[in-house]
Amino acid sequence: MRMRFLRALVWPAMAGVALVACTQDLNITNPNAPDTSNFWKTEADAIRGINATYSGLEQRGTYQRWLTFAYDIRSDEGMSLSPWTELRQWNGFVQGDLNFEPSREIWWHHYWTIFRANQVIAYVPSIDMDATLRSRIVGEAKFIRALLYFNLVNLYGNVPLILAPPAPSDRPPNSTPAEIYAQIETDLTDAVAALPPSYGSGDLGRATKGAALALLGKAQLQQRKWALAATTLGQVVAMTQYNLMPNYADNFTDKFENNVESVFEVQFADESQLSQGVSGLNIARMVGACKGATGVDPSYCDGLPTRWYFNQFFADTLNRAAYDPRLDVTLFWNRPGGMDVYGTPFTTRYGATSNAVYFKKWGEYYVISDQNWDNPINYRVIRFADVLLMDAEALNESGQTAAAVPLVQRVRTRAGAGTVPAGMTQVQMRDYILHERLVELGLEQSRWLDLARHDMLTSALASNDPEFTAFPTFKVLLPIPQNEIDLNPNMHQNPGW
Repeated sequence: MRMRFLRALVWPAMAGVALVACTQDLNITNPNAPDTSNFWKTEADAIRGINATYSGLEQRGTYQRWLTFAYDIRSDEGMSLSPWTELRQWNGFVQGDLNFEPSREIWWHHYWTIFRANQVIAYVPSIDMDATLRSRIVGEAKFIRALLYFNLVNLYGNVPLILAPPAPSDRPPNSTPAEIYAQIETDLTDAVAALPPSYGSGDLGRATKGAALALLGKAQLQQRKWALAATTLGQVVAMTQYNLMPNYADNFTDKFENNVESVFEVQFADESQLSQGVSGLNIARMVGACKGATGVDPSYCDGLPTRWYFNQFFADTLNRAAYDPRLDVTLFWNRPGGMDVYGTPFTTRYGATSNAVYFKKWGEYYVISDQNWDNPINYRVIRFADVLLMDAEALNESGQTAAAVPLVQRVRTRAGAGTVPAGMTQVQMRDYILHERLVELGLEQSRWLDLARHDMLTSALASNDPEFTAFPTFKVLLPIPQNEIDLNPNMHQNPGW
């Protein structure tokens, strides 16, 4: 059993809502509505508050949809031929409307959820309840806040740093990435001290000590604090509760959720809840296989793998019979010997000579003949394989190349992908790890961060993905939604937009 999170939002107390009528002004407050004057009183309130914060991770602008486009489809791993012209252009770094839906919803839904986390952090400490549980709940909120600010600082750069429930008159200015990262590290350090290593079956999905350490190491890695990241991530590697699943594919279905490889995952609705109208993950519907010859259309082709990305699974692109086994989990393709696409042979759907490739990961390819709009697969935000590869990178960049080898080898051995070459230099190992991350973590919101961390987000990527042709470096950051700028005179737009 796994925890399901409430979809409630507790608003600050308000004096009332002014209603203009013909004869009078009515300033009324619903006495039954929860607000800060009658909520945050009991242990049950604290639990409801943190559960509502987790539910913010299930929004379109968080882990349900648009982060995959921002991190994966905009990288050289993906591209867009979407019939939605604005989305196709956005993935190709053209954004005429600075309030365009994906960028706007990423911003909004992250700050909505930060608002919820800030309420928990501000109000739960004063509740008379079990002290250990109270500390844990605040630690969970700090983990979530850190996770959201990690996304914001990497996608938008100079974002407002809001650490308390705001007053209606607040107009916070931009903060620097250094200030954002400092707060991320503070929140995660606090979370590490407060969170348990694991939970019982009824609370699966909550943030753990290992999750906080892994995210802290990830934040340190992104700042190129190599030695610190190696130390932090090494603590997670040493935790006995984490391991690699024997079967790589089992990380991307609804059959093995919250498994030993999962460090933190977002809990989406299961099949029974989908029938009740509760939302699930829909990445597969947006970027999966599409436009088949049979007329079945599982997806909209809003995001596709690049041909370059497909070729990364082959040591020799002229020999399609020998390839990295993770390819068959990650992509639909015209595999020698055949491959089904939601129950229909690839060649039936696309033709015997088709060279089309589509994303497969996160889809219910094993259950149905047409992808659901919502599906119940949890989104794995951090897997243990990612921790191993991050730790290997941190060690290599710290001058400990030999120590990185066994960590990479664990990942490759599980995949059946062969042996890490001996005697590599630091530069060779850097390239090797980046390639390993590419084939291990495809469509898992890693590639954009990897490219940014190594200053590779430039027009040189055009050879991998033509969308990067004449790519101006200011577009490494998304524009802050213009309506946020219009409402807040203390906030400025990212340069170039």
